[in-house]
Amino acid sequence: MPRGRERDLPCGNAAARRPHPGHPAAPDVSEVRQQLEPLAAGLAARRAGESDRDELSRLLAQLADVSDGGTDLIRLDMTVHRAIYAATRNPYLEDTLVRYDNLATRIWCLFLDRLPDLAGHVHEHGPLLRAVVDRDAEKAAALAARHVEGFETAIRRVI
Repeated sequence: MPRGRERDLPCGNAAARRPHPGHPAAPDVSEVRQQLEPLAAGLAARRAGESDRDELSRLLAQLADVSDGGTDLIRLDMTVHRAIYAATRNPYLEDTLVRYDNLATRIWCLFLDRLPDLAGHVHEHGPLLRAVVDRDAEKAAALAARHVEGFETAIRRVI
């Protein structure tokens, strides 16, 4: 399995439930993601090809149909993030962000039972996906920044 993808299974994975020794705190992960997620969203909006846009449009439609169940939402969240990272056409940025998204997902899973608005967090991707598909880099970057801020705020509330 490629490095950084060994934890692709969400909360049911034992590694997702237990932080490893020295597990980074949400603020540390968010600090990096706050810089890189908007960069990735803007690049994806500028660089995504037709097949990327088709995939992002498919995910946009899937968002409308997803249940509000935790595991389904977390899997979709991970899929959306990875599709945006792939659309950047920058394998180094993609690899870095997959690793940070894995960490963020692990943190999310630790508090899943205490996070009341997981559905709202995941559904935030709708406007973000639309901005990328519409090639609106500035809007995509702003929405990605807000999404990461929302993660940080939600986690701080339960810690």
